[in-house]
Formats: sequence, C-alpha cells, structure tokens
Amino acid sequence: MDKLLTVKEVAEYLRLNRETVLRKTRKGEIPAIKMGYRSYRFYREQIDAWLSREAVSKGQAASNNKTGTLDLPCYDLGVIKGSLSRREIYQDL
Repeated sequence: MDKLLTVKEVAEYLRLNRETVLRKTRKGEIPAIKMGYRSYRFYREQIDAWLSREAVSKGQAASNNKTGTLDLPCYDLGVIKGSLSRREIYQDL
C-alpha cells in the first residue's frame, strides 16, 4: 500500500499554498480521500494523473488559440468607417 500524503506534503509537492490545496480539494478539483471531519489524504499517483490531465487540457486550450487573439463577437453598426462625417450622421436628427 502506498503512503498517503497530507495537505502540507501535497502543497509542497505542487508548490502551492496549503489553503489553495484545501480550496481545490473541497471544490473537487484535486482528487483526495476525506479522513474524518476535516482532514484529507492524497495518493501521489492520483495527484500525478490529475496534473497530467490538467496539463493536457490547458495545452489544448492554448493550441486552440494559437494567434493569441480573442474570439469576440463583432456587431455591425450600419456605418462604414470613413463614409460619413459626424455632422452628416447627426444632421437629420
């Protein structure tokens, strides 16, 4: 049977703050075993598998957006830039 890691050991292993590990564990983001009312234990193999899944999903998200631009919606305002002056737009109002 493998040795279970504590929250402190996982925080050191992941180089995260202890509170960050606890928050992610409570949200179900990091795989853990709940021991009693407040304490958690972790299998190193599950942490490693979680890390590789996270690295793959983050890497896929980055590769989908290779140019570094955001895909934001554009709305046509009905006026072509340079075709009308401000005076011409507001003269009919």
